Amino acid sequence: MIATAFLLGLAVAAAALLVFGIPAALAGDGESDAVTVTVQEGDTLWGYAEDYAPEGMSAQEFVVEARALNQLPTGRVSAGQELELPVLEGASR
Repeated sequence: MIATAFLLGLAVAAAALLVFGIPAALAGDGESDAVTVTVQEGDTLWGYAEDYAPEGMSAQEFVVEARALNQLPTGRVSAGQELELPVLEGASR
């Protein structure tokens, strides 16, 4: 009885992740891409926003997207850390 309830709970959780848990950037919509960088001493997400933010995206929006993409609880990054940065295909950097 408990095993059945456990398995049913897992099935519901898996279905919910499939339906609701896939970010648009990973869904293959063709509009966005990501670039991977290794953080250097003194780098900040705001600095990356100046270099990588697509036209029309504010620095604040870029930082929010970068934090979400990398599951960062704060905007603080450390030297040696690898980050995926959101960019639009064809955006000039």
